[in-house]
Amino acid sequence: MFLGMVCATSCETKKDNKKELTVLAWNIWHGGHSKAYPQQGCEGAIGILKQSNADVIIMVETYGAAPTVADSLGYEYHLISDNLSIYSRYPIMDTYAYPDSIDTFNFGGVQIDVEGAPVRVFGTWLHYLPDARLVPTDRSESEILAWETEGTRLNEIKRIISVLNPVLAQADSIPVIMGGDFNIHSHLDWTEATKSLYNHGGAVVRWPVSVAMQDAGFKDSFREMNPDPVKNIGVTWLTEADSLETESRMDRIDFIYYQGRTIQAVESQCYDNSLAKEFSFNGDIFFYPSDHGFVLTKFVVSCP
Repeated sequence: MFLGMVCATSCETKKDNKKELTVLAWNIWHGGHSKAYPQQGCEGAIGILKQSNADVIIMVETYGAAPTVADSLGYEYHLISDNLSIYSRYPIMDTYAYPDSIDTFNFGGVQIDVEGAPVRVFGTWLHYLPDARLVPTDRSESEILAWETEGTRLNEIKRIISVLNPVLAQADSIPVIMGGDFNIHSHLDWTEATKSLYNHGGAVVRWPVSVAMQDAGFKDSFREMNPDPVKNIGVTWLTEADSLETESRMDRIDFIYYQGRTIQAVESQCYDNSLAKEFSFNGDIFFYPSDHGFVLTKFVVSCP
């Protein structure tokens, strides 16, 4: 109650209550410090994060990197689990975990105060099996969906949405951002228009995790800002980034979703992964430590 009163007062005293909030979601791969290039990887990850000028960072595969990253950025942070962490330029006012329903390895979040506007931010990791690189695109959609639901991702996202229901009921007054590594594709990408592109193998698939997010009222910030998947599929994962000898397919498996009356995405971009290579970003060159690309979305947030 006290926080709400402070927030309302702060918003009412500002002539322009619209604020930009830039959010980055990135699986940095083993804390950005692979044994093959520990120091180089950490320096590269931190350099990229600084150059992004993100206000909030949703990190996956944190694995011991949190204090170093937070100190380097000068941000507050919340370690949800050894896997997930969230960093914020703005004060962290509350934290969320639901261990009785979904493991903190998979999900958790914070509430931040963006100069008087409260925002809830959640980090997500869904299971990596079945391996998204091995989608049996030569089969029917029903067979592909049966292959997908042999794993636990759909069950995980259903449990996450279930525990979020009270939060989502308040989303028009306290907006919700949910990002991370979902380890599977989007139905907004695998369409009739793209079935012969990006090595989708002719498949059109209503991937159930992204459908569940859409049905729960979430907007996919990247696809909202880049509505034509033919022109911009958005790549955060390449089959060639790891050791599997499969035909390279351009995939988007990392997302920043959001909902709420007082928040609107205005820009969003996916940055390709280029594991252990030089990465040109905003005019500088960095060593790229991860097998995932990242998503960077700019929002405008207003007080309710």
